[in-house]
Amino acid sequence: MRRFLTLVSLLFLAVPAGISVTGCYRNPGVNYCNGLGYGLKIGDVASITLQPQTTGISLAFGQTQQIATPTAYDCKGSGASVGSWSYGTTNNQLVDLSPSGMICAGTWNRNSGGGIADYTTCNKPNPLPTTGGLPYLVAYITASGNSVTSNPVKVYVHTQVTSIALAGVSQQCYSQTTVASLDAQACYSDGSGNQYQFCAPSTYQPQGTAGISPKYACPLAPGLITAGIMSVPVCSSSLGTLTYAVGNSSVGTIDSDTNVITAVQPGTTNITATIAGSASSAGYFSVCPPQTVTLKTSAGTTSATVTQGVSQTLVSSVEDTAGHAINGLSLAYQSTNPIDISVNGGTINAVHPGVATIYASCQSPACNPSPINELGLYGTGLSTVSNGVTITTQGVTSDFVWFGAPNQSQYFVSIDLLTGTSGSTVKLPYVPNSMIMDKTGNNLYFGSSHGLMVYSTSNNALTSQNNNVPGLLLGVSPNNSYALINDQTRGLLYLYNISSSTSQTFSGMVAAVAWTADSQTMYAVDSASLGAGHSDTLYVYSQNTGWSTDVLPCSVYNAVSCPNPVVGPQNLTATIPGMGAYLSGNPTTARAWCPAGAVGSAANMVLYPLADTQPVQTDVLAATTDGNHILGAAQVSSSNVITLTDLGLTIPTTTVGSVAVPVSCVPGASATAPAAGGVLSALSFTSTKIQTALNPLGSTAINQVVTSPVSNLTFITYSAANTNTGAKLPFYLPATKSAPGTPGSLGAVGYVTLSGSSAVTAPLAGAFTPDNSMFFVSTQGDNLIHFLTIPTGVSIANPPVDTKTLAPALPACSATTDSGCTQPGTGIVPATVITVIPRATT
Repeated sequence: MRRFLTLVSLLFLAVPAGISVTGCYRNPGVNYCNGLGYGLKIGDVASITLQPQTTGISLAFGQTQQIATPTAYDCKGSGASVGSWSYGTTNNQLVDLSPSGMICAGTWNRNSGGGIADYTTCNKPNPLPTTGGLPYLVAYITASGNSVTSNPVKVYVHTQVTSIALAGVSQQCYSQTTVASLDAQACYSDGSGNQYQFCAPSTYQPQGTAGISPKYACPLAPGLITAGIMSVPVCSSSLGTLTYAVGNSSVGTIDSDTNVITAVQPGTTNITATIAGSASSAGYFSVCPPQTVTLKTSAGTTSATVTQGVSQTLVSSVEDTAGHAINGLSLAYQSTNPIDISVNGGTINAVHPGVATIYASCQSPACNPSPINELGLYGTGLSTVSNGVTITTQGVTSDFVWFGAPNQSQYFVSIDLLTGTSGSTVKLPYVPNSMIMDKTGNNLYFGSSHGLMVYSTSNNALTSQNNNVPGLLLGVSPNNSYALINDQTRGLLYLYNISSSTSQTFSGMVAAVAWTADSQTMYAVDSASLGAGHSDTLYVYSQNTGWSTDVLPCSVYNAVSCPNPVVGPQNLTATIPGMGAYLSGNPTTARAWCPAGAVGSAANMVLYPLADTQPVQTDVLAATTDGNHILGAAQVSSSNVITLTDLGLTIPTTTVGSVAVPVSCVPGASATAPAAGGVLSALSFTSTKIQTALNPLGSTAINQVVTSPVSNLTFITYSAANTNTGAKLPFYLPATKSAPGTPGSLGAVGYVTLSGSSAVTAPLAGAFTPDNSMFFVSTQGDNLIHFLTIPTGVSIANPPVDTKTLAPALPACSATTDSGCTQPGTGIVPATVITVIPRATT
């Protein structure tokens, strides 16, 4: 022991003076929240948050909902662990909680017996709560763990809400980027089918002793009236926080934290409100539609010359019905000559020399959409079109031309005008009943009783065949997306989707079809005069409203006395721009795209009402590309005379700056667009009628009225008996359109003497070259194609000249060997269909 003490003394003496030893002491305070070594430790549960903190929970009597998992934190704000949770309520007769945190708006079953597990049935509160005479009450729930209790969460317990109506949106449309705060009122049922007011915004409450608010969607409960209570609470205090959703986010967007809706693009969208797990269509929100669309070139003009191969950008300016500018509108563009001058998203592409007028339109559903049951609400769901911009591309081009004779020949043939050589005669799988080339010039479509046949114009090769759509091919949309085929044996219409090779099928018979240039709308007509199974009917297919059918009795022609008999429409033409269509017959009538009827009453609304009536008979119609003339021809059978009708067309316009812009179906136009319950009026076209009889030509039926790409010349083709001789080709030079309401001026009428005219019995079919330099016409009698050169400044003194002929040599079909041959013959038959596309000269 003595030796140990001696050693310790020596060690003490060996440590130099002034040296200390650190880091060798224990400080327990660093593990505690206060740093003093006692109290709550870091990592222990210091607080618990239970959601939703601000909005609370809304439950209808008897509903259940799992409580959100609580979140525990230590004193430093880091997550902390809780071994197990327990839950509490301020009123277990109103809000009951299971051990697992399932909330019951009432009381859970306990000790039910019979093998029924506890906490499986939520019973409604008994007795039902009442606050101010209304069936609702509020309780608070909490979560606890590790001896710490969470914030209280408000639980709204109430009777089931039966309907919710928007109350924060004023009865108007909102201009782009403006906002509105969403609020609502709600109703409930007493269980006997009676609806009573539950809650409403404070602004809906009656003022002073004014009595029950007229803004309430439902009556007050009798008990409230007896008690002299003339108002109801706001919904946030009786139901909790409602959540809202838009049906179409392109129209408006909602901030879920503030329930503020922002106007994005024109249109109407439904608003859905949700409370206590139940969603209700609460109302509609409308963004003001375009009233005018003005289109100009980038240089600010409405006409321009564009060099071939060079693009040109168009600039649109749009003003809504409140006078504010609209940006970013989804416009559809259309060209009257897309094969030469196309337009895509406002960019013009001059592919070949020619002339075209470009329009921009706003059409639902891509632009200014609305639910069909609210069509026209503040002008939403309706269409607007711009002024036209004329584009000229100068130069020289050549053409490819195709010839066919549906029902008479199983062949078609083409010619390359640049080389002057004819292609091989192509035999189709079946005898066609129709032949149409799409407006882009990519495909030739042939209908037949066996199905649809499609050939490429690049090599005359069969690219597809579909035997599921047999019938008469009536039309192909300008954008090459759809074709309408009529199986007249079974009375079926096929709207054929070209890209997917699928079709929508409808019942009906159709004589003729006309598409608007933007491919948004297709008009089709039928006439009872065509025989059994046919009727005087207008069919319209729109990408907005779908299919609509309108029987055409004499009563629709109420602008004039009904002729006896009424001649139903067998032909039609779309107006330019495509705001409607003119239907042939007696009388000749127009339908326009502005619906007529009460807003909110879709079943009673006429979607394409009467827009014009002229007491004249027309068999075939065509519109000039400048939109100024509807030209018609009728065969007077008793004298083999053709009557030519020129309707000088005026579509209502309004002036924006110095530009005349077509009016739309919204306030400020000739049609009004009111709020719900108001009445939409039809848009009216104005036309001046001019008629003349052509020289007797021996005709028996009108085949075509063919207008030139630049609107300065029109040819009329017709059929005649094989014994007719010396047939001539009549042409018409439209005069300048007269002002609305004034007598029009008749243009000049002339006749082309065709080469070898003594052998020509009728000019059957014709087609212009897209650059307006030539006209091809097929003739009966000599079975040739005549090439007519159209001089610059064409006139009666300087008429078209027959400069060349070609023999397409289409073999006649045989009824015994060729299926689908309805007009059999022998030898060679004349072409009855001609189609043309331009081609580069190099």
